Amino acid sequence: MCRVILGPTGLLIPLLCEDTLARLKLLLPFVVLLSPAMILVGLAQDQLIVDASKQPSPPATGRSPYTSSPGHFSRLPIRLEVQIPSGPLQPDGTTLVDFVITNRGFDVITLPSSTEEGDRLSSFVLNLWLTSDAVKEAYSKDAALSRPVKIGIPSLCAELYGHSNDPQSFHWVAPNQSMKVHASSRVQLQPGTHTVTAHAELLRLVLRDSSVSWEVVGTADSETVTATLSTPDHTPR
Repeated sequence: MCRVILGPTGLLIPLLCEDTLARLKLLLPFVVLLSPAMILVGLAQDQLIVDASKQPSPPATGRSPYTSSPGHFSRLPIRLEVQIPSGPLQPDGTTLVDFVITNRGFDVITLPSSTEEGDRLSSFVLNLWLTSDAVKEAYSKDAALSRPVKIGIPSLCAELYGHSNDPQSFHWVAPNQSMKVHASSRVQLQPGTHTVTAHAELLRLVLRDSSVSWEVVGTADSETVTATLSTPDHTPR
């Protein structure tokens, strides 16, 4: 049953019908249940961006990624994509590259996002790098052999740090949300059409009996893409 009241101007102002109120009461629990999902959908629409393109290369560690610690580790619950533009290389022979990390799980994950290592050891480190047939071979001089030796260790494109005492050094990534890391290849590339694959490795600092080591939390690899690179454009603009 519906009721109406007479307004001051003589207009009829209908009140909510009793059956309409009943329907609203039934819908209310569903609205409450859907609210978290609606919030997560809203978060997923905003892509997080980290600019590591100016990050200086760290000192050589003499180790290859994926070999930070022995034992078993799992794949990260992420989808890793690499976006590398076709076109002229930078004047130094490098190119800009984007690593797109998408949370494909059901829970919010936290990823290191600071490009500054800081004075203290980081609690977590996210390493990002490329493998490609475009990478120019690098050599170092071996004093014992008295001849150049090919360097087979891949060069990292970006290292993102997460500090346990600094929440701002992490990004919270909701399901289906992405974090894009803008970086440099750091290594010189050769012109031509080449395949490129991106890799990610998440490390955790472990303290045992006054010793410090890194433990691999998980890894991820992208699908291989193809990019056509040309010689650097030195034309003044």
